[in-house]
Amino acid sequence: MRWDRWRLAVGPLVTFVVANGLIWFERSGSGVPAPGVLLLLSVAFSAYVGGLWAGYLSAAVALGYGVTFLFGSEILPSLSFDREARLEILLTFALLAPPLIAALKLRAERTIARERQMREQAEADSRELGVLRAALDNVDYGVILLDKDMRARFINRASRRLWKMPAALADRIPSFEKLMRHARNSSAYAVPPEELDAFVERRIALVRAGDETPIDLRLADGRIIRFQCKALPEGGRFLSYTDVTDLVRGAEEFERLATTDSLTGICNRRHFLALADDQWRRFERDRAPLALLIFDIDLFKSINDRFGHNIGDAVINHVIDICRKVARRDDILARIGGEEFVLLLPATTGEHAVELAEKMRQRLDAAPIVIEGNSMTVTMSVGVATADDAMRSIGDLMKLADQALYDAKRGGRNRVRYGAPTQQRERAAGTSAAA
Repeated sequence: MRWDRWRLAVGPLVTFVVANGLIWFERSGSGVPAPGVLLLLSVAFSAYVGGLWAGYLSAAVALGYGVTFLFGSEILPSLSFDREARLEILLTFALLAPPLIAALKLRAERTIARERQMREQAEADSRELGVLRAALDNVDYGVILLDKDMRARFINRASRRLWKMPAALADRIPSFEKLMRHARNSSAYAVPPEELDAFVERRIALVRAGDETPIDLRLADGRIIRFQCKALPEGGRFLSYTDVTDLVRGAEEFERLATTDSLTGICNRRHFLALADDQWRRFERDRAPLALLIFDIDLFKSINDRFGHNIGDAVINHVIDICRKVARRDDILARIGGEEFVLLLPATTGEHAVELAEKMRQRLDAAPIVIEGNSMTVTMSVGVATADDAMRSIGDLMKLADQALYDAKRGGRNRVRYGAPTQQRERAAGTSAAA
């Protein structure tokens, strides 16, 4: 503001000094060639530095001194201009002043028009920004705008509700780190306490890096929020938070239906084969023991024929409940047929697999099921097999276990049979041939 005031004064002062210099030179008798041009240059300088009004003021000063030059002997007797010099000064100024004033006026009009246009553009931008902020404030998903210093310049109402953010925090342009600390302290995330600090640090690092990979955040209240960060051109970040609880749960339910048996809730045949292939590849790589049980319910068809399918379904679930209690956490239990089931046992030898199968059989035999008021004992037959180097796929292992199951059925049911690995049978066959 102080410099603006000086700009208005410096031009007229320069014109004043130039005019007084001309008078001084005239008094000394040396004179100055083309004094009118010098005055016009000082007026132009004044207008350039101080604007239109400074140019007008300088022109008035120059005009006053032009009159002094013309009538110098009457106003200042000490001046001794000859008539030609006075006319030259006045005519030069009179000829050149109007174009200069017109140029100054045109420049001023252009400046005013440019300033008006800039003001109108700024007002339009402000209105547009207001509309945009109002729109973002009314959407049903959270939006946070961060500047290049990772400070929140805008937090819409959905974000404030989502993170239970007080107005005192949201309105003072907090850093993203402070917002994350607030969410941490308010127990918003469904993250174990011992992992919470590391979780917050990872989130802050991902936003600083501008990682645009969507992340599903599970909240303590059961909701699932899809978070995404978009890097802005000037270093800022656009953060969005969308409630995808129904979408994710729908996808999870679809996956569950596609991979589990609808009656028992254990793996279905297709999902079991995919998991078993993974275990087979691990066996081929590490040569760790791998065993398999195939079992079914003895005389299940007679139960269905006598009591109906509802009772049959109850019997199946009774058997699976007992198997679940015996199976270990890493074992894979699946239903591969009507009353036929399979249990894959990673890192398990044949001896331990037989022990586990016998434990399942005994528990089922000792836990009768009540049907229509009558207690009925349900039994199972189990075939056990272990993987060896001669096998080419999980199918070979299942085939060997299925043969063992057939032996258990043929041997009288309610029993466990172990199918000897291929290499053992080959060695046994070679011994017999040699004999």
